[in-house]
This record gives sequence, C-alpha cells and structure tokens, in this order.
Amino acid sequence: MSTISTFSGFTMARLGIMASSKALEVTGNNISNINTPGYTRQKLDQRALYIGGADRYASQFDVRVGAGALTTGVSQLRDPYLDIRYRNEASNVGFYDEKYYVLDQLSYIFDEVAKGEDDNGVLEAQLSRILEQLQNFNTDHAGTQSYENNVRGAAKSLVIFFNNFADRLETLQKDTKNEFTEMMGNINNTLKKIRDLNESIKKAEISSGALSDAERKEGMIGERGQQALELRDERNQLIDELSQYLPIDVTYSDEPIGAGMTVEKLTITLSGTNTVLVDGIYSGSLSVQQVGLDKDGNIVTPPATPDHQGDDPYLRLTISALENKQGEVIASYKNGSKPVNLGDQDLKSGSLQAKREMLTKNGEFSSDYEVNNLGDAKAATKRGIPYYQKALDALANKIAKIFNQSNNFTYDKTKGPDEGVNAFFEADQTTIKAEYADYVKTAGNLFSISGDSDDAGVDSDKITAKNISISNSWSHEKVKIVQTKNVNDMVDVDPNDPTQGKRPASTANTNIAHLVSVMQQKYDFAPKDVDANASSNTVYFTGSFHEMLDYVNGLLGEDTKSTGDILDNYIAAAEELNLGRDSVSGVDLNDEAVNMMQYQKSYSASCRLLTTLDEILDKLINGTGIAGR
Repeated sequence: MSTISTFSGFTMARLGIMASSKALEVTGNNISNINTPGYTRQKLDQRALYIGGADRYASQFDVRVGAGALTTGVSQLRDPYLDIRYRNEASNVGFYDEKYYVLDQLSYIFDEVAKGEDDNGVLEAQLSRILEQLQNFNTDHAGTQSYENNVRGAAKSLVIFFNNFADRLETLQKDTKNEFTEMMGNINNTLKKIRDLNESIKKAEISSGALSDAERKEGMIGERGQQALELRDERNQLIDELSQYLPIDVTYSDEPIGAGMTVEKLTITLSGTNTVLVDGIYSGSLSVQQVGLDKDGNIVTPPATPDHQGDDPYLRLTISALENKQGEVIASYKNGSKPVNLGDQDLKSGSLQAKREMLTKNGEFSSDYEVNNLGDAKAATKRGIPYYQKALDALANKIAKIFNQSNNFTYDKTKGPDEGVNAFFEADQTTIKAEYADYVKTAGNLFSISGDSDDAGVDSDKITAKNISISNSWSHEKVKIVQTKNVNDMVDVDPNDPTQGKRPASTANTNIAHLVSVMQQKYDFAPKDVDANASSNTVYFTGSFHEMLDYVNGLLGEDTKSTGDILDNYIAAAEELNLGRDSVSGVDLNDEAVNMMQYQKSYSASCRLLTTLDEILDKLINGTGIAGR
C-alpha cells in the first residue's frame, strides 16, 4: 500500500508555484533597488519539505519522496569578513583624508607666503627688501632720514604680513575647532540612529518569530525577521559612515528574550579596547573631557586646586554612560553604565583623531605635560596648526630680538671703559656721559608688542607673529637706527662749541653694517625661545631668517606630500575592498535576469505539473473501469 496521498502531487505543485512566485518577487525587488545606495542583494531561503514517520502497514517496497519546497524567509548576501576589512580601511582613509585637508588649508596660507616677487614668498621678498634698504642706508647714506624711512617702511610691511598670516592661522584653528565640534555631533547622531535601528530590528524579529537557541545552532540566523532587511541596510550604511570617524569593532551576538528564544544584538566598541559605543538598544555619546584649569588655561592636576573647570585643551574625549531612547542608563555592561575618559592615543585612526591632532599637536614645541602625561611617544614629530603658529612666532621673535638688541646700548662690565659701547657711560656704569646723551637717547627698540608702546618684553620675549609691531618711538622718529656704537666714530655737533655734544661722523656706519650682516647670519632656533613650557630646548634648526622660512615651508610640503601618498594607498585599498563587497552584496542586472528566467520557467513547470496531475486524476476517476461501447 502506498503511503503517499493521491493528492500529494497537487501540494508539491502548489508549493512550487508559491516558491517560484516568491522568488520572482525577490528578484523584482533586487532589480528595482539596483540604484538604491546601501541596498544589499536579497535571496529567497528555501528548503525541501519532508514528512517523517511511517504508516503502520506500509510496504517495505514503498518509495518515499519529498513533499515539495518550503520558503523559510528572505536573507541578505553579505560577507562579514569583507565588512570588517573595509571598515578598518575606511578608518585609515578618514584619518589621512582629514589630516590632508587641514595640511592643504595650511599650505594655502603658506602658499600665500610663497607668492611674491621673482618667485619669492612675500615674507621672503619682504626680508630681502629690508636687507636691500639697509644696504642702501649703509652706502654713503648713513644718518639720512629719508633712507631710514625706507628701512622702516620695509619693516612695517614685514610686520603687516606677519600679523596677517598669524590671523589667518588663528582663523583656520577656530574653523577647524568648529568642524571638530560639528563632527562630534554627527558621530553622536549616528550612534543614536544605530541604537534606534537596533530597537526597530529587534521588534521586527520578535513580531515575525524569534528563533529558539536550537534553531540558531542549526544555522537559521536571518531566516526570520525578514521585514527588517531594509533596516539592516540602513544600519550598515550608518556603521560604514561611523567607521570613517572612529576605529570600531562590530560584533553580533544572541540576546535572550525568554522562553528559550533569542534575537540578534549588535555591539560596537572602539577598536582594540573594551569601550562600548553601542550595546543593542543602548548607546553613548562623545564630549570633550572637563579638567581643572589655572588662570592661563593650563591643566591643573591634584593635589593642586584648579581655579576653574573647562574643556581639556588637548581635546581628549569622554564617552558617556550608555542610554536607551528613553534616557535610561544600562544596568551594567563593560563599564557601559559609567562614563569612560579616553586617552590621547585611544583613537588610533579615524577623521576625528586626525582633527584632534591637527588642533593640538605642537611638534618640537610640545610641553612636558604632552610628553610625560599624554602618553604619545611621537608627540614631538606631530605637527598641527599650533606648531606652524609657533614656528612663525619663532621667526618674528628672532627678527625683533636681533634688531632690538642691535639698536640698544648695553654696558658690558667685562670690558674696560674705553672699549666699544662702554665708553658712552660714566664710571658708575649707568650714567651716560653728557656729550653722548642726545645721541644715545635716540636708541631703543625698533619692534614692540604694540604700535602704541615700545614694550617688547625681556629680550623681546613677548613678541609673536600676531603682535609684532613697529615701536611707537621708531614710528614717530623719536628712536632712530643707531649708526655706530663706537665713540671713535663720534665728532662734535658744533666744532666751535664742544658743549653741544657729539654725533656720528657722516661716514660712521658700523652698526648699520652690523644690521646688514645680521640679515645674513645663521641663528639657533630652540622651542623655549617662544614657549617657556616647551619640554625640550634642543636647537631644532640653525640658519638665517630666509632659511628658517624655507625650513618651515619645506616641513609643511613634505608632510602634505607624504600624507597625500599614504591617503592614496588607503583609498585604493578601500575601493578594492568595497568592490569586493559589491561583488557579493550588490545587485547585478545580468544575474537577476538569469534568475528571472529561471524562476519563470520553474513557475510555468509547476503550473504544468498541476495541469498534468489534474488530467491524470480526471482519467483515473472518470475514465477508468468504463466498458467500451
């Protein structure tokens, strides 16, 4: 006796028609979304239907066949390994792309420096102009006011350029800080969107039939909850976007919901750490750490009492406790219920870290705190906007210091009263001799921190590129460029009346010649020249003013070039991986056309089977056993 129902064939045909029809729907959905960003190709999950057991009186010679095909769900075609590799590369692309962007903005500013006369930068050209005017002043024109005015005019133009470039660097820093804040806001919004999608996907899985532990062990992950596939696509897009901002690890696990049933849970952590960003329906948010600051904005550490709290000047970040959509904090999960302070190097890549470093890294000007407390062994080689600000300050400061020292009289106690400048002073070493009083009185600072004063600090230590100015007295001709500091070059103002004092001889120009020479001399540049908090005072460059400017431009050019080369390599690797992902997850029109024809044929065949079975049964019922007439 057969155990197969007479009408079992109809069931097979019916299931075949349903499977082919559903497969055609999936194929149509794939084709309609071929241009949808982030869409993942879908496939129909099928399995053969087999009815187990045996009839009590079944014949041992009975042949059993399957009972048709069942559609168990719709799943996505994705390669998790390629996702991981792509997101790692995306994080590196984000880092070097952002770094290159800021370096390019710096280059744009310094390229303005490089645009000048005869292919010289405007600063370099202006330094050359000062040298040229000093040489003119030195050649038979010493003491001529019009020629000194030319020197002062060239110096004033140099000051304006320094001020302008300092302002532009400061503007770039403010704009980059605003972009950093905006980027943190984008990251926090992305984390919240992923959290909310996790909740929607979880609800969809539950409503469509969560899987039991046994079913998941059998590999049925994704065979239910098919209503959430589009939500998963949206979530994957957000995760890809997040991976450009931060280095992340993405894991999937089973979350029990009771009665032996589980749903999938997504967790995102910072790569290489246990710091959780998203845990299922909970997520954290980023903010700048709050630290104790003294009146100068420096970090105050215990046991000292800070004057006030403020944003960490090094922009280190805090990840808040994880919260759900209702603002409820997660009970406990890898410190997810507590805020986590990130160290300086916890973000090893990503565009947010690049933005941080370009805003905070001082290169050779790094402080003791940066070197010893931040834990960045490469701090002295990372040059952000602050480095280029201080490098420009170093040049402005050195120029002002050398010129101011050259234009002042200082008594040297180690020399006798008749040697050099000492001969201008009385024996008390402080009082200027009456015959030289009017001449010495015209000496003084040529550069100051403000056009309203002559103050330049001790050895011009207060002067920066932003505040360097022509001193008030030089601007109003109360101070003049000292022609000579040698009494042997002095003559009576009035040969007939020695009481009128002394003045330089018309050919006296030793100090002007000295100023000409200092424009071409080499000087040591050390971090503490402009930043007393610098950790190192090792000379980082020795050269003339022109050479120092070339050195800074060279560093910027090399950094921009190397960053661009590395960025190109990472972009190429990321594009290759993304192409690999598309070959798996993307919709191919040719493949879908083949599938469409295949499913159409299987649909027609199932219909034909149904018709054939109908004809057979009709013959069996109505045509069998009827006597011929």
